[in-house]
Formats: sequence, structure tokens, C-alpha cells
Amino acid sequence: MNPILIVLASGAGIAGAVLLYLASPQQSWRATGPWPARARGWPGGLCLVISLAALLQLLGALAATFTWFTLLMLVWSVMPFLGAWRARNRKRAAR
Repeated sequence: MNPILIVLASGAGIAGAVLLYLASPQQSWRATGPWPARARGWPGGLCLVISLAALLQLLGALAATFTWFTLLMLVWSVMPFLGAWRARNRKRAAR
């Protein structure tokens, strides 16, 4: 296994999942709301495609897809909790 491809796949996957989460209208990370509607999902989608392509070079098709979806589920499960924690700290600092 190539360590550079592992870092690329995981980094691009995490970055893509975070970017897609930040593009969502229901996200709680940005106080100003989601990104502008014009280029909302393209950066995240591009990062996810790069991540899947790197994983396909490392693993078989089924294992790469399973690993990719597991990484996305992990990031998308943690992001709302981190956003709520950050919003709580933002309110506490405003007092």
C-alpha cells in the first residue's frame, strides 16, 4: 500500500464531506449560513471523486466503495455535534 495514496484518499474524503456539509442549508458551523448557491457542492464533490479514485487504486472496487462510504458516514455523523458544540461556545463567548 502506498502511504501517499492513503493520505490523499482520507484527506480528500474528509475535506469533501466537510465541504458538502458546509454547503447544506441546515448546517450550524457558519454563523452566516451556507455558502452561496452558485458553486455550493462542486468543491466537495470534486474532493470526494478524488478520494474514491485514490481508494480504487489501493483496494478492490467493493472494499474501496465500502471504505469510502464508511469515511463519509463517520464525518457526516460527527459534524452536527461539532457544529452544536461550536455554536454553544460562540453563544458563551458573546455573553
